[in-house]
Amino acid sequence: MKNSFIILSFLFVISGINACSSSIGGTNSTNLGGTRFYSLSSIPPSSGTILNKLSIGIGPVGIPRLLNRPQIVSRKNKTEIIMSENHQWGGSYKEELIKALTDNLSALLKTEKIEQYPWKSSFKPDYQARIDIESFDGSINKSVTLNARWRLLRNNKELLVKRAVIEIPVKGTGYNAYVKAQSQAITRLSREITEQIQQRN
Repeated sequence: MKNSFIILSFLFVISGINACSSSIGGTNSTNLGGTRFYSLSSIPPSSGTILNKLSIGIGPVGIPRLLNRPQIVSRKNKTEIIMSENHQWGGSYKEELIKALTDNLSALLKTEKIEQYPWKSSFKPDYQARIDIESFDGSINKSVTLNARWRLLRNNKELLVKRAVIEIPVKGTGYNAYVKAQSQAITRLSREITEQIQQRN
């Protein structure tokens, strides 16, 4: 009887340890695997030989402090925003955005002579695009709106100032579709800048 009691007590303790271990392991796996990371996409580079010698400077690029954070920002309504802890940018959001713009303009203008601000003093761009993102968000399953003011300069002289208000519907559900719509909005802005450069070149 005494031996049976000891065995039962031992099994109870082992079960308790296993339960605690499972609980801890479950919590860790949730913390480690619960957050998904995203990156903005850009236009694929041209597979042909790039002959254009046009040089382009991108920046400075300004974004609201609200957006410059790891969490992906969206809107619940006009006054309430959502910062998702489970859906975040894989790197710096500002760097992601500038890289997408740079890659897009390089592909659209077919030039490799493109630099991000601040560039070396030896780099003298034919054109410079300064961009201020005033707002860039939307509803996860509805649409994304990019509101930006941008300037085109040549030899430090301002050629034009334009405002771009670009709305892209979210095709699909969830954050992956939302990020794709953001990438499409950046591509649309890149095409607008490209058109103005091509008209003057």
